[in-house]
Parts: sequence; structure tokens; C-alpha cells
Amino acid sequence: MPMSTESKIFIRKQKGGEMRRLIYLCIAVALSVPLIALAAGSDLAVVVNKANATSNLTKSELRKLVLGEQESWPGGMKVTVTLRGQGNPDRIAVLKAVCRMSEDEYIQHSMHSDFVGAASNAPKIVSSAAAVRQMVSSTPGAIGFLPLSEVNDSVKVVSVEGVSAGEPEYKIKVGQ
Repeated sequence: MPMSTESKIFIRKQKGGEMRRLIYLCIAVALSVPLIALAAGSDLAVVVNKANATSNLTKSELRKLVLGEQESWPGGMKVTVTLRGQGNPDRIAVLKAVCRMSEDEYIQHSMHSDFVGAASNAPKIVSSAAAVRQMVSSTPGAIGFLPLSEVNDSVKVVSVEGVSAGEPEYKIKVGQ
């Protein structure tokens, strides 16, 4: 039995809608791939308050600061570490590249430090890169980590092992 004209039109519309959805999906994937690739290896700059005289840190010094093992800067200014919340890619990068820890290991370290009274200076946890920048710019002694694209003149970028964020040899990267 031959199909009616109405049935043929209905089938074409249905196939056309599916095709349109497939095209939109392909476009969305194609547009997101460069963004994912860009984020996967983007530098995470170490930033301090502009009043801080420090311009370079070793990875060992940076690790001690983040883990609360060094509570003051040379000169006596109190260190205030600013980190993003659990699960954030910036935080994961800091814990991996600087502390050589996973999130679970960092939590365990923090709990142990609290239990034995070794750490009295817990990091300030903030929800966005803008909040990191704001906290660091407004708090003398503050240190934080920002995607290089989020850095502005309200904070001072510190090199690590003599290498600045944006240089090929820089080691603190999101997604690696």
C-alpha cells in the first residue's frame, strides 16, 4: 500500500528534526574542543598582595606556604593562603603540582595538622578566580593562584624557581 502525502511529509519533518539536532550537536562539540584544549594546559600564576616584597619562590617554599608549614613571610607579615573549593581544577592543579598531593591526601594532611596543633592558619576558600584576586589584592600577606588570563594589575605575579607563568618551562598548569 503506497504512503499518503501527509505520511511522507511527516517522515521528512521527523528526519529533518533529527538531522538538525545532529548538526547542532556536532557544532557544539567542535566549538568546545578548542576551549577544553586551552584549559587543559593553561598556566596557573602564583599571585601575592602588591605590598609583598617577594618576587620568586622555590617549589619547596611554595609547598610550605600552601600546607601552612610557613606562617609568615620574611619580615614577619602573616601568610594568608587563598584556594578555590574542593574539586575545582585550579585547586587540583595546585595540590598536584605544588603539594604533590591529591585532594584526599590534602584533607588528611589538614586534619592531622589540626589534630596535633601544627597548623593554625587554614587557607581561605573562595568560589571564583575573581574572589581569589579580590582576597589577595585586599589582604597584606595573601597568596593565591589564578589562571594567567585572570591576572590583572591589582595583584603581583611571583615566579617559581625563576620561571614566570606564561614561559614554556612553567610547571603549575591546570589539567596536567
